[in-house]
Amino acid sequence: MHPTQATGGPNLNISIAAPPIWTYAAGDTIIGSVNRHSHLVAPDAKIALTLIGRTKARLITEGYPTKTTSHGNWKLFHLPPQTLLRGPIHIPSPSTPTDWINIPFSINIPEAASLSAVRDHSQEESFVPLEASCITQHPLPGTFYTEWSGAKVCIEYYLQAQLRYMRNGSWRVQRATAPVTLAHPNVDAGGIRFALQRCSIVSRVRSQRLLPSMRDVGLSLTQKTQKILGLSSVPGFSFEVVMGVPVAIQLDNSSPIPLLIRVIPRRDGSSSAIWDVVQRVEVTAVKMSILSKVEIVLKPSEESLYTIPNDEHVFVQHLGLEKAFEQLKDPIVTFAGPNDTPVDIGRVLRLVLGHDGLMSDGKRLSLVASIQPSFVTFNTRLSHSIIWQTSLSIAGETRTVSMTAEVTVYNSASRL
Repeated sequence: MHPTQATGGPNLNISIAAPPIWTYAAGDTIIGSVNRHSHLVAPDAKIALTLIGRTKARLITEGYPTKTTSHGNWKLFHLPPQTLLRGPIHIPSPSTPTDWINIPFSINIPEAASLSAVRDHSQEESFVPLEASCITQHPLPGTFYTEWSGAKVCIEYYLQAQLRYMRNGSWRVQRATAPVTLAHPNVDAGGIRFALQRCSIVSRVRSQRLLPSMRDVGLSLTQKTQKILGLSSVPGFSFEVVMGVPVAIQLDNSSPIPLLIRVIPRRDGSSSAIWDVVQRVEVTAVKMSILSKVEIVLKPSEESLYTIPNDEHVFVQHLGLEKAFEQLKDPIVTFAGPNDTPVDIGRVLRLVLGHDGLMSDGKRLSLVASIQPSFVTFNTRLSHSIIWQTSLSIAGETRTVSMTAEVTVYNSASRL
């Protein structure tokens, strides 16, 4: 099961009036022509064209004594075929371009799924509610394909032309196809709620340098030994790392991604001698990875014992944020005090997430495979999380904390 490929030739071909890499949006109009150049004499013929949009999935499950294959196929909409020609065709041999068939067409892409999409399907095999009001407002998902062990999922759109003609008393049929790339819904930045969510974790360091009088003093061998042994005479500092991270990110949005870091001191777990001491904190590095999860649900069958076949695939892309810290001339500094404000790493480094990776101050940090926007359709759901690994240095001691937050990734406002 692979995406539909372009097919055709001199017998029948579809030419789309757009560059090969053009991306359409729901509601757009596709224009082009259907052509035939090869010799044909037929007293009665018909050329029809239709647009097909579908989402299909396949899952092969290991079992005994045989494997189980499950399918989930949804037609996103039903458009009646356009009749481009009805009547006789006469293309001589040899022929010239003036003899060829060249019929222009114009076909509109629907803006949403149609009620016919749910025909022969039940709610248990869909991530989307199947009420009529939900179906007619369900935006068309963008073109998508991925596969993993035992599973494939494909969301595709393509034009299909059919030539049907009479020869020697019987009907002959020839077909041509042309894939169309559909973008995920575009969203204006003004329509996105760029709120922050709070993530936190508690950590602790121990060092004589936590004391103000020892901050810039080299430790003796005895003091180093005391610290290694974790003796109670070595001051300890307990703190909470609080990060404000976005609930939504728009790809290619020029506004920096907010990434707020605040270090809050905790008396519980800290030595009383440093309760009122404001500690200097260096943010030495932040690693950022995007976790994508693809989920599929398929149609129950006798082969699957009428259970709901489903599967998921998780993959992680590292975005190279730590490289931006390696290029800094001065460290990013904040303070652990009761009234200290957080530092916005995203604003300092001017972080922007694009389809092909993370950028800092206009420079790409790491090239990654395409980052797809979050979406959900009948049998497929793509969701995202961001994994943060933050390294902090306090009193010469480094601690690295990890946090994960779910995030909705929106498509860019740009058409391409």
